[in-house]
Amino acid sequence: MKTNAVLWVLMFCAQLLWADRSKQALRAIEKEEFEKAEAYLERSYEKDTLNPLVFYAYAQLYVAEAYDNRDVDVAHDYILHAIDLLPDRTEDHSDEIDKADLTPDDFDGAKTRIDSVAYGRARERDELTAYAFFISHYSDAVEVPEAKTRRDELAFAAAERQGDWQAYEDFIKQYPDAAQYLIAKRRFETLAYEAKTRSNALAELEDFLIEFPNTPYRSVVEQKIYDKRVAGLEEGQILEFINSYHNNKLTRRALGLLYHTVGLDASKLKPFNQQVYQQFMDSVARLELLNQQVLYPFYFEGEYAFYDVDGNEFLGGPYEDISLDYLCGNVTEQILEVKQNNVFSLINREGTVIYQGFIDSYKDLGSGVLCISENGMKGAIYKTGDVILPNRYEEVTVLNQQLVAFRENGKMGLVSITGEIYLDPAYDDIYMEGPFWVVEQDGVFGVTNLHQILTNEKKIDLKYEEVELINDKHIVGYTSDYETLLDEHLRVLSPDSSVSINTVYETWTFRTAQGYYIYDQQDDQLTEAVYDDVLQNYEWLGLRQAEKWAVYNKNIHDEPILNVDSVKLIGEDMVIVFRDNQGMAIFPNKKVIDVQEGEYIQALSSSRRLGVHYLVIKRNGKQYLYGDGELLFAESYDELGFIADSVFSVKRDGQYGAVDEKGRPIMRVRYDAIMEAKDGVADVLYRGKFGAYNFTERILLNLEYEEKIRVYSDALYVVKTEGGYGILDDHNHTLVEGRYDQIVYWTDSAFLAQEEGRWLVRNVYDELVHIDRIDGYDFLSKVAGGQTIEIRVDNLYGVYHSTLGLVIPPVFNDIYNLGSAEKNIYFAEKRFAEADYYVVVYYDYAGNKIRSEAYRGNEYELIVCED
Repeated sequence: MKTNAVLWVLMFCAQLLWADRSKQALRAIEKEEFEKAEAYLERSYEKDTLNPLVFYAYAQLYVAEAYDNRDVDVAHDYILHAIDLLPDRTEDHSDEIDKADLTPDDFDGAKTRIDSVAYGRARERDELTAYAFFISHYSDAVEVPEAKTRRDELAFAAAERQGDWQAYEDFIKQYPDAAQYLIAKRRFETLAYEAKTRSNALAELEDFLIEFPNTPYRSVVEQKIYDKRVAGLEEGQILEFINSYHNNKLTRRALGLLYHTVGLDASKLKPFNQQVYQQFMDSVARLELLNQQVLYPFYFEGEYAFYDVDGNEFLGGPYEDISLDYLCGNVTEQILEVKQNNVFSLINREGTVIYQGFIDSYKDLGSGVLCISENGMKGAIYKTGDVILPNRYEEVTVLNQQLVAFRENGKMGLVSITGEIYLDPAYDDIYMEGPFWVVEQDGVFGVTNLHQILTNEKKIDLKYEEVELINDKHIVGYTSDYETLLDEHLRVLSPDSSVSINTVYETWTFRTAQGYYIYDQQDDQLTEAVYDDVLQNYEWLGLRQAEKWAVYNKNIHDEPILNVDSVKLIGEDMVIVFRDNQGMAIFPNKKVIDVQEGEYIQALSSSRRLGVHYLVIKRNGKQYLYGDGELLFAESYDELGFIADSVFSVKRDGQYGAVDEKGRPIMRVRYDAIMEAKDGVADVLYRGKFGAYNFTERILLNLEYEEKIRVYSDALYVVKTEGGYGILDDHNHTLVEGRYDQIVYWTDSAFLAQEEGRWLVRNVYDELVHIDRIDGYDFLSKVAGGQTIEIRVDNLYGVYHSTLGLVIPPVFNDIYNLGSAEKNIYFAEKRFAEADYYVVVYYDYAGNKIRSEAYRGNEYELIVCED
């Protein structure tokens, strides 16, 4: 018994030695006996690493305020581990927790206290990093929402201090749940937009949308890009916009610009635009059909209506008033001035209102631009109704179908169709020379191009006293001392200090104080060589250097004739070169004939450049005629001249005749003069009388007329004899004797003639008179289907047609055509002056009555055409 008792005592002492000391550690912590607590906890941890109470005690140790190694974050890690171990604690662990007078809620309470201490530390520092650390490491603390609020406040304040879009972008990326998120996002978007588009340059705007595709300013930026892309109404630029942006509204407007300028080509559009294009074209097709109709007005019971030439009422209405210009009919305007419901409007043919408000008039300037005049001042709108310029300018016009020129206070400026000013009104004039835009101020000129206007400063250098367009790619600017050649890109092509520039021929030359420079168009550059002299015509180029000439065919890429002593140009196409006393006349085909110094040499010239080049050499008393280097004939004449292809005039003893290319006579040498032929017919003068020679038919027309023969039609001529005018055919047959005071073309088989002060219509080939005793006439229309004239007989008017005959008898006081030239609608008025009463009858082109109406005088004034 005694032995067993001793063993029990020893075992009890061992348990006391190795029992958990967490409870003692907690008491030591309360007493601030931290070394003892550390020792207890070390032994407890070594005994059991899964005991929640051990880690709870460690947490209490490291959060104790007096503990030298106090570390709230370590305490936090311990309490979290303690709480994690609680669910898997053993019965012994629970007993130890109970003995320490603790429950699981105390563990949570310890965590709450530690979280609070940690948050207090963050509050004390009140720094962004401190709150960020707390939120990150104490994510389930009850103070986290408050910490986030304060963190967001500090972060937002930092972004405000930095103040740029990058700061706000960083904020919204890092703090998407912040209360300041929407404010920061708006500021980021606004500041980014302002910073990235500050210069308003096209490239900058487009780059902005690439970098910030979801910007709320997208529509604003797309509008700016649209304004810049379409400003010059260039097809490529407009298509670039259409094919780059999914903006249906602006795409439709851009399609409208193309429609009104260069036209639309669906193949140039990307697939995503096809639906918008089709919708647009459907609308255009409807409008185009309406625009093709010729209209005329009709007035009834105080209101106007429009009708087409087929008699159909058109464009809705009725209208209280219309432009006075429409009263004369033949209304083809696509935009109409009307007054409806007491409001003045401009409407299109569909009735869509484009502009509202009183105007004096409007003018279609082309490219879809309308000039609006009001009280003497002008503005501009687009046919869509968009305002380009308000009505406050002295002049508005469209230049080159691209930009709108306007005059303000006597000075001219330029604005795009989107209303953006590109040149301020600072110039006396702005006008086009080919592709070049020329500005003038106080007699000094500047030259620019569309690209420079749209991209550079709003000011053009004024350098020249005069400018001259050379072709569609080059212009010359003149000063009192020098000339400058510019290309369409405004590159200076001429050498510095060019005194004169010759661009007439294929090779251009520049004269300077040092000599002549040559511009090679093929290589687009000046030659390095400087020449002493230059001779040129359309086929040949002579360059003198070191007392010798080199001769080229048109340009310096030709194989030259070198070491030439002298050069002489003959006409516009030939050249003569001499070496020593030996000379050669060279034709454009490079065939050569020998010539001698001092010989008379002449190129036969014409009013037009010839396909064959003719040269005359007077030698041994004869005229030698060469054609493209081949001798045609040699005859003894005083002079040779050109009449027509392969027909030449010859002169002997002051009289003229004609020969062919072999020298064979065509016309005897007896005429006072033979003119150059036109369409194979040459006027001739013989003993003071006029005639003509038909070289095609080899027929001499009569030589007995008082004036030059005049062409009536392809085979007929009007001739004048002592008795008057008649008609001759091309075979010299007199079809109409000369008896009329005037003859006017009517048809190929009938003519208008005046005789004894009155007019008639009679046949050419017989004496049948269709109508006569006409006091006077005026053409109403001249079309392929026939001509129409208004005839006047005893001060009454009717209508006569070249194929229909008398359409309306001459019984009316006035008649005019309200329709088109192709399809007439006649307004015929019968006046009863005593009753101040007017009857108006409307007839179609064939004279069929359409309608009639009677008007009192005051009403008649509202419908009658005053032209």
